Amino acid sequence: MSKITLIHPQAGIDWKSNSAVFAVELARRLDNYFEVELLSGADCGSFSRPLNSRAFSSSGAEKTWMSNLTNGWWQQPKVASHQMSRFLPYLRYLLNHPTDLILPQNGYFGLLAATFVRTIKHTPILYTHHQSLLNQEKNLERSLGLKPDRLITLDPEVAQYAKKLIPSQIIETIPLGIDPTEFTSEGAALITGLSQPCIITVAPLTRHSDRSLELTIEAVARLSQASLLICGEGADRNYFQALGDRLLGVGRFQIRTFAYAQMPQVYRSGSIFTSGATQENCGLMFIEAMACGLPVVAMDNAVNRYLIGDGGITCDVTNPDAYKSALQLAIAKHWYQEQPRQNALRFSWQGITLLYYQAILRTMNSYNHQFASVNAQ
Repeated sequence: MSKITLIHPQAGIDWKSNSAVFAVELARRLDNYFEVELLSGADCGSFSRPLNSRAFSSSGAEKTWMSNLTNGWWQQPKVASHQMSRFLPYLRYLLNHPTDLILPQNGYFGLLAATFVRTIKHTPILYTHHQSLLNQEKNLERSLGLKPDRLITLDPEVAQYAKKLIPSQIIETIPLGIDPTEFTSEGAALITGLSQPCIITVAPLTRHSDRSLELTIEAVARLSQASLLICGEGADRNYFQALGDRLLGVGRFQIRTFAYAQMPQVYRSGSIFTSGATQENCGLMFIEAMACGLPVVAMDNAVNRYLIGDGGITCDVTNPDAYKSALQLAIAKHWYQEQPRQNALRFSWQGITLLYYQAILRTMNSYNHQFASVNAQ
């Protein structure tokens, strides 16, 4: 049985990260077909191998090398240097524990480590790029420069852009996945005490230029009856609590924090799911909410149109009147034959796992054939 190794240092730690949750779920399901190992930050199943970065302190030479690299490539070199230093344990582990294929799931530094291993151990790389093109083009270009053997994108727009950059790059589009038996419209709902219709959003409680939460609070406040439940945590909780209390008032506004396992019940307590994000990728939450029967209202862009399909409405969320009208329309519309859930079933884990299984086999077979041809010459 072939062995495959996934990488995500936040897996098992950050259950609000789309890519970290995806890495855990993908590893869990691929474990039925391969010997799977997930290099994680904490225990998240029998297939996971948590590696404590503190057990691998970087030498002075390594720190200097990392600083020189990140200073020339990143706008925030200190942050990048910190991320790279945390990842060194994973590189060392891979060099000492052979595998048949590496699946980096945590961005550039996972791919960078896999590239080093491929050079030394001749291990093929199947790389999942989890970001959209919303001001993230440079990240994609940087990753493509490392020449993964096969690139997986989450939506067709990223795939098309990558193909323009590197026409020879092998690319497949495989979206995020959900378990439709877990995220379903049937089952218990959370009792919030908020008036109906209840609009739900998930976002970090931090103030930044995107203004996603401010946009959502202001849009809901323009509706005559709807309430808003914000799911999240962060340093600016008091700021958002005060803003919501002022614009919506008691009975129409709450901020609460939930464990990831509670989210199906949270979704089932609402009428609409929305995001005021203009640049963030909230794709997994959109799919989860639709699987629980909620239509989605979000920013109008190619990625969101692909994910939401006929399970919701896209609009210009930066326009308060347009955002309010879209929410109002979503509340009033009769969603024929559970349209949101039917749309979400396009992203069932059963189909997603099969696509990854096939992509893994193709990547290993193609790389092994090329490597054998080079050796023959």
